[in-house]
Amino acid sequence: MRRWVKLPTREEMEANRFLRPFARHLASPLVWRFNRRGVARGAALGLFAGFAVPVAQTPFAALFAVAARANLPVAAVATFITNPFTMPFIWVLAFLVGKEAIGLKTDTLVALGPEAGRIEQALGWAVNLAGPTYLGLLIFAAVGAVAGFLTVHLGWRLWVGQRWTRRRRRRAKAGEDLGKGAGTTGAGA
Repeated sequence: MRRWVKLPTREEMEANRFLRPFARHLASPLVWRFNRRGVARGAALGLFAGFAVPVAQTPFAALFAVAARANLPVAAVATFITNPFTMPFIWVLAFLVGKEAIGLKTDTLVALGPEAGRIEQALGWAVNLAGPTYLGLLIFAAVGAVAGFLTVHLGWRLWVGQRWTRRRRRRAKAGEDLGKGAGTTGAGA
Protein backbone atom coordinates (compact mmCIF):
# COMPACT_ATOMS: atom_id res chain seq x y z
CA MET A 1 0.00 0.00 0.00
CA ARG A 2 2.78 2.43 0.88
CA ARG A 3 4.30 2.08 -2.59
CA TRP A 4 1.11 3.44 -4.21
CA VAL A 5 0.38 6.26 -1.80
CA LYS A 6 2.79 8.58 -0.02
CA LEU A 7 1.78 8.12 3.61
CA PRO A 8 3.05 10.30 6.42
CA THR A 9 5.56 8.79 8.78
CA ARG A 10 4.93 8.51 12.50
CA GLU A 11 7.26 11.46 13.10
CA GLU A 12 5.29 13.60 10.62
CA MET A 13 2.02 12.66 12.35
CA GLU A 14 3.48 13.49 15.76
CA ALA A 15 4.60 16.88 14.42
CA ASN A 16 1.01 17.66 13.36
CA ARG A 17 -0.81 19.04 16.39
CA PHE A 18 -4.16 17.64 15.28
CA LEU A 19 -2.84 14.12 14.68
CA ARG A 20 -0.42 13.98 17.62
CA PRO A 21 -2.88 12.35 20.07
CA PHE A 22 -3.69 9.65 17.51
CA ALA A 23 -0.23 9.14 15.98
CA ARG A 24 0.42 5.92 17.85
CA HIS A 25 -2.84 4.40 16.65
CA LEU A 26 -2.57 5.76 13.11
CA ALA A 27 0.97 4.43 12.72
CA SER A 28 -0.11 0.93 13.70
CA PRO A 29 0.41 -1.55 10.85
CA LEU A 30 -2.97 -3.09 11.70
CA VAL A 31 -4.87 -0.18 10.14
CA TRP A 32 -2.77 -0.17 6.96
CA ARG A 33 -2.77 -3.90 6.19
CA PHE A 34 -4.27 -4.93 2.90
CA ASN A 35 -5.95 -8.26 3.54
CA ARG A 36 -9.46 -9.58 3.07
CA ARG A 37 -10.67 -9.05 6.62
CA GLY A 38 -9.16 -5.59 7.09
CA VAL A 39 -10.43 -4.31 3.75
CA ALA A 40 -13.91 -5.77 4.32
CA ARG A 41 -14.11 -4.16 7.75
CA GLY A 42 -12.87 -0.86 6.33
CA ALA A 43 -15.47 -0.90 3.56
CA ALA A 44 -18.27 -1.73 5.99
CA LEU A 45 -17.27 0.95 8.49
CA GLY A 46 -16.73 3.56 5.79
CA LEU A 47 -20.14 2.91 4.25
CA PHE A 48 -21.78 2.99 7.67
CA ALA A 49 -20.12 6.31 8.53
CA GLY A 50 -20.88 7.70 5.07
CA PHE A 51 -24.60 7.17 5.53
CA ALA A 52 -25.11 7.48 9.30
CA VAL A 53 -22.87 10.44 10.12
CA PRO A 54 -24.18 13.69 8.64
CA VAL A 55 -20.87 15.65 8.76
CA ALA A 56 -17.19 14.75 9.06
CA GLN A 57 -17.71 11.22 7.83
CA THR A 58 -14.05 10.58 7.03
CA PRO A 59 -12.72 11.35 10.54
CA PHE A 60 -15.46 9.19 12.06
CA ALA A 61 -14.68 6.37 9.62
CA ALA A 62 -10.99 6.66 10.54
CA LEU A 63 -11.88 6.53 14.22
CA PHE A 64 -14.06 3.46 13.64
CA ALA A 65 -11.31 1.82 11.56
CA VAL A 66 -8.68 2.36 14.24
CA ALA A 67 -11.01 0.97 16.90
CA ALA A 68 -11.94 -2.08 14.81
CA ARG A 69 -8.45 -2.61 13.32
CA ALA A 70 -9.86 -2.17 9.84
CA ASN A 71 -8.12 -0.81 6.77
CA LEU A 72 -8.11 2.95 7.33
CA PRO A 73 -7.66 4.12 3.71
CA VAL A 74 -10.52 1.92 2.51
CA ALA A 75 -12.76 3.19 5.32
CA ALA A 76 -11.94 6.79 4.40
CA VAL A 77 -12.55 6.26 0.68
CA ALA A 78 -15.82 4.37 1.27
CA THR A 79 -17.33 7.46 2.90
CA PHE A 80 -17.30 9.19 -0.48
CA ILE A 81 -20.42 7.26 -1.45
CA THR A 82 -22.12 10.32 -0.02
CA ASN A 83 -20.83 13.36 -1.84
CA PRO A 84 -22.41 16.62 -3.01
CA PHE A 85 -23.67 14.95 -6.19
CA THR A 86 -25.29 11.91 -4.55
CA MET A 87 -26.56 13.40 -1.27
CA PRO A 88 -29.79 14.98 -2.61
CA PHE A 89 -30.87 11.65 -4.12
CA ILE A 90 -29.82 9.72 -1.03
CA TRP A 91 -31.70 12.09 1.28
CA VAL A 92 -34.89 11.90 -0.78
CA LEU A 93 -34.70 8.10 -0.90
CA ALA A 94 -33.87 7.99 2.82
CA PHE A 95 -36.92 10.12 3.59
CA LEU A 96 -39.15 7.82 1.54
CA VAL A 97 -37.68 4.66 3.12
CA GLY A 98 -37.87 6.15 6.62
CA LYS A 99 -41.44 7.31 6.06
CA GLU A 100 -42.41 3.80 5.00
CA ALA A 101 -40.54 2.25 7.93
CA ILE A 102 -42.36 4.49 10.39
CA GLY A 103 -45.66 4.03 8.58
CA LEU A 104 -46.10 7.77 8.26
CA LYS A 105 -48.78 8.79 5.80
CA THR A 106 -48.58 12.02 3.84
CA ASP A 107 -51.88 13.25 5.29
CA THR A 108 -50.70 12.67 8.88
CA LEU A 109 -47.72 14.98 8.58
CA VAL A 110 -47.86 17.83 11.03
CA ALA A 111 -49.31 20.84 9.26
CA LEU A 112 -48.66 24.08 11.06
CA GLY A 113 -50.21 27.31 9.97
CA PRO A 114 -48.70 30.78 9.96
CA GLU A 115 -49.94 31.35 13.52
CA ALA A 116 -47.48 28.78 14.87
CA GLY A 117 -44.31 30.12 16.43
CA ARG A 118 -40.79 29.35 15.30
CA ILE A 119 -40.31 26.62 17.89
CA GLU A 120 -43.48 24.85 16.80
CA GLN A 121 -42.44 25.16 13.16
CA ALA A 122 -38.98 23.75 13.94
CA LEU A 123 -40.54 20.83 15.82
CA GLY A 124 -42.97 20.27 12.97
CA TRP A 125 -40.05 20.22 10.52
CA ALA A 126 -38.18 17.75 12.72
CA VAL A 127 -41.19 15.46 12.93
CA ASN A 128 -41.99 15.75 9.24
CA LEU A 129 -38.55 15.53 7.65
CA ALA A 130 -35.61 14.90 9.91
CA GLY A 131 -36.95 11.87 11.80
CA PRO A 132 -37.92 9.75 8.77
CA THR A 133 -34.86 10.90 6.83
CA TYR A 134 -32.42 9.93 9.55
CA LEU A 135 -34.18 6.60 10.09
CA GLY A 136 -33.84 5.97 6.36
CA LEU A 137 -30.14 6.91 6.53
CA LEU A 138 -29.63 4.48 9.40
CA ILE A 139 -31.31 1.75 7.36
CA PHE A 140 -29.06 2.62 4.40
CA ALA A 141 -26.04 2.57 6.74
CA ALA A 142 -26.84 -0.89 8.11
CA VAL A 143 -27.67 -2.37 4.70
CA GLY A 144 -24.69 -0.64 3.08
CA ALA A 145 -22.28 -1.90 5.74
CA VAL A 146 -23.46 -5.49 5.39
CA ALA A 147 -23.47 -5.26 1.58
CA GLY A 148 -19.99 -3.71 1.51
CA PHE A 149 -18.59 -6.33 3.87
CA LEU A 150 -20.07 -9.23 1.90
CA THR A 151 -19.14 -7.71 -1.47
CA VAL A 152 -15.49 -7.33 -0.48
CA HIS A 153 -15.37 -10.88 0.88
CA LEU A 154 -16.99 -12.30 -2.27
CA GLY A 155 -14.92 -10.14 -4.63
CA TRP A 156 -11.70 -11.03 -2.82
CA ARG A 157 -12.60 -14.72 -2.96
CA LEU A 158 -13.30 -14.54 -6.70
CA TRP A 159 -10.08 -12.60 -7.33
CA VAL A 160 -7.99 -15.14 -5.42
CA GLY A 161 -9.80 -18.00 -7.18
CA GLN A 162 -8.98 -16.49 -10.59
CA ARG A 163 -5.34 -16.09 -9.62
CA TRP A 164 -5.15 -19.73 -8.51
CA THR A 165 -6.81 -20.88 -11.75
CA ARG A 166 -4.36 -18.88 -13.87
CA ARG A 167 -1.43 -20.22 -11.85
CA ARG A 168 -2.68 -23.80 -12.26
CA ARG A 169 -3.07 -23.32 -16.03
CA ARG A 170 0.42 -21.83 -16.34
CA ARG A 171 1.92 -24.71 -14.39
CA ALA A 172 -0.01 -27.29 -16.44
CA LYS A 173 1.14 -25.65 -19.67
CA ALA A 174 4.72 -25.50 -18.39
CA GLY A 175 4.45 -29.20 -17.49
CA GLU A 176 3.16 -30.05 -20.98
CA ASP A 177 5.95 -28.05 -22.59
CA LEU A 178 8.47 -29.77 -20.36
CA GLY A 179 6.96 -33.16 -21.18
CA LYS A 180 7.04 -32.47 -24.94
CA GLY A 181 10.64 -31.35 -24.76
CA ALA A 182 11.65 -34.44 -22.76
CA GLY A 183 9.80 -36.73 -25.18
CA THR A 184 11.51 -35.22 -28.21
CA THR A 185 14.91 -35.44 -26.61
CA GLY A 186 14.28 -38.99 -25.49
CA ALA A 187 13.17 -40.11 -28.97
CA GLY A 188 16.24 -38.73 -30.65
CA ALA A 189 18.69 -40.42 -28.28
